Amino acid sequence: MLIGSQSNSSLMDVFRIGMTEVIRATGLPNEALFETRGCSLAVKGKDLSNRIDSLRIIFTPRDGVTVEEIEAAVNATRIGARVKLEESLVKITIPPFEWRQLPMLLPLDEIVEKYAVNTMRSETWELKVNSYVDNGFNINKLIEIMREKKASDLHLRAGNRPFIRVDNDLVPLEEMPVISKEDMQLFLLQLGGEEEIHLLETERESSFQYHAAGIGYLRCSGYIKSGAVAIALRLIPEQPLPFEALNIPDVVKRVCHKHRGLFLVCGVTGSGKSTTLAAMIDYINERRSSHIITIEDPVEYVYNDKKSIVSQRQVGRDTHSFANALRGSLREDPDVILVGEMRDMETIRAGLSAAETGHLVFSTLHTTTSVDTINRMISYFPQNERDLIRQEIAYTLQGVVCQRLLKRIGGGRIPAVEILLGGTPIVRDSILDGDLDKLYGIIEVDSDMRSFDQYAVELYQKGLVTREEAVSACSNEEGFHRIISGIKSSEGRRLLK
Repeated sequence: MLIGSQSNSSLMDVFRIGMTEVIRATGLPNEALFETRGCSLAVKGKDLSNRIDSLRIIFTPRDGVTVEEIEAAVNATRIGARVKLEESLVKITIPPFEWRQLPMLLPLDEIVEKYAVNTMRSETWELKVNSYVDNGFNINKLIEIMREKKASDLHLRAGNRPFIRVDNDLVPLEEMPVISKEDMQLFLLQLGGEEEIHLLETERESSFQYHAAGIGYLRCSGYIKSGAVAIALRLIPEQPLPFEALNIPDVVKRVCHKHRGLFLVCGVTGSGKSTTLAAMIDYINERRSSHIITIEDPVEYVYNDKKSIVSQRQVGRDTHSFANALRGSLREDPDVILVGEMRDMETIRAGLSAAETGHLVFSTLHTTTSVDTINRMISYFPQNERDLIRQEIAYTLQGVVCQRLLKRIGGGRIPAVEILLGGTPIVRDSILDGDLDKLYGIIEVDSDMRSFDQYAVELYQKGLVTREEAVSACSNEEGFHRIISGIKSSEGRRLLK
């Protein structure tokens, strides 16, 4: 880490700013070194955020300056520092002090500036951490805390305490110490081993799975921030949740009995897409004699073979890409295919092809409404292919479920959903004609489909969410109030079912 000082910056300014920055960025050191031309600061301490056990100022003196002269000047400050000359370097050792006492050391800055061969003003300092405080962190204990506090995510970053996400809010684990750069290396070693450390160092991002036996699987996403490792972990139960626990309408369950077509679960990151798809795959696994292939990055839920057999493939470990695995899966005698994400044109093309050739294909997109989902899929393709793609979507689409997680009264979260079901002439014709806005009206009047506005009203009227949470799930607040009051639209449709 490099720090630039100004023409009016003292040594104490450099020390204070540098220590604050390194603790913020990489964690709490117990030994560090500041170096610039002709001078260095060596610091040690068990808790450098509160107290400095040892600070040594080392500099090259000007010609003709004696150690006795410097020692006399230091003694006159009454700070109690010791002066020594070793190998033509002056070493001033300062007794232990607390951060609030740092301004009292300013006289030493004047001494160094007076007797050093080089000025310390307007210089670039390099800050090196020799070692960090050993906090005794154990990743498995942190995972146990996640379970106890019913957290969905854990964030580990050098320079901060661990954070967990509970009911969609990030909260710090105040009882935990600040994580250091060395702690992060230990976490990565505990979670993924040397292989993941090497991958993160070379690729700067890494996704992998960790099994905390008896608790669940963790989707681990490693990345680099400010030159230091950071990890985000998502806790996934060892067994997929049943439909009954998800509060998803039964009409979604019916899709699991289909034998061909494309079904998409959509929403922003953390909206429960993977949990819903896992419930659907496990439902098929328990009730149908099928071959299920999943293509994921990384593997999240782990399935045991039940009535079906499940082949789980991870991008990067078992295959090079979603598109490659999807094309190859057609030669592997599948009945059901789960694609972790439709993230590019080739994956979408292969998914539509698989659905057309008699397979039931599940996947996700990061879209917020069913109409946005169809538009997004079409937009991946060049203009001259869009009519053909629109036709393929119209004839293969089994449905789209979009989710938004809301805070449930009494704790926990519950999904608000928008449901568009395909396979009907009116939906097919709207997609073929490119009149996608018409789908909004179809959703509102069909007894099996739901709009976000309608579903939010249902959750509110059942006493599951507050009025404010319900409104936050709506496409517009006016629609919520219109539905809850039972007012009909301009076309005479009653929007509340």
